[in-house]
Amino acid sequence: MAIVASKFDPCFFPNRDTSVSWASANAKATSSVITPLSNGNEASILSVLSRPSLTNVIMSGFIRDNGLASPLNRGGFYACHDDQKNLTGIALLGHTMLFEAFDEGAIEAFAGLARQNPSPHLLMGERRAVRQFWNNYAIGAESPRLINPIVFLQRRNPFKTHHSVTGLRLATPNDLEQVVRAHAAMAFETSGVDPLTKDAVGFRERYLRRIEKKRVWVLMKKERLIFKTDITAETADVAYLEGVYVSPDERGKGLGRSCLHAIGCELLQRKKAIYLFTQNEDARLQSFYFNLGFSIAGHYNLLYF
Repeated sequence: MAIVASKFDPCFFPNRDTSVSWASANAKATSSVITPLSNGNEASILSVLSRPSLTNVIMSGFIRDNGLASPLNRGGFYACHDDQKNLTGIALLGHTMLFEAFDEGAIEAFAGLARQNPSPHLLMGERRAVRQFWNNYAIGAESPRLINPIVFLQRRNPFKTHHSVTGLRLATPNDLEQVVRAHAAMAFETSGVDPLTKDAVGFRERYLRRIEKKRVWVLMKKERLIFKTDITAETADVAYLEGVYVSPDERGKGLGRSCLHAIGCELLQRKKAIYLFTQNEDARLQSFYFNLGFSIAGHYNLLYF
């Protein structure tokens, strides 16, 4: 049966029968069944999301932090099965839309359900998969507000030499305002939306939670923020970094390289890999990460609504 709601509900009543059936439009029509995922199934879903991709580590990070059904995910997790009851995909659909699909039927089904979300912000995925998703999602000549091609980077080898930076530390709640302003400015540059204008209270609350989980690294100079980066998602094996910021008047001095080297040394003592992404057209920034030992692991698109 179809799910109809006046407002997108992150949990979608997980104790009720809310499966959704979508028929494929191709000549060999098959049926896909989407089922909301509820808490208690985290271990099996994390196993499905073990393939090393940017979207999988982000979804896994949400599940490890919040469980499968939580308002903190800002959306709902769903499983897709074909008519033989084979699992064909996992997706997070809500403010941000991410998915791992094993066939085109799952992509089509997820796109159909996503269409019911009244306020999507971002679709992220590998380029071919995102193109397929959009072709099934869009109505007529509809197009995203912004398409941002990115390069997915990873480093798997530990650093050969240990490096430390005096004053580099985990952020505390006292650092909140400075790191929030820096992160909001970066988000605006990437997406064209200022989170401090759209949802200042929620943005601060989410960022404070990240600080309290010891996921934000900062370097201050005379009580002024000069470097920061966030561990946005973390699994047992991988850490995903985002929001690498260096104060404009401190750029070009090797500060960012030193801080990321030091953080990388610490992370790769307990992780198998570090992930991050950079803009597709920013050759200078890509070269910066290549010099830190990162390599290209894939090409993705961010579609902003």
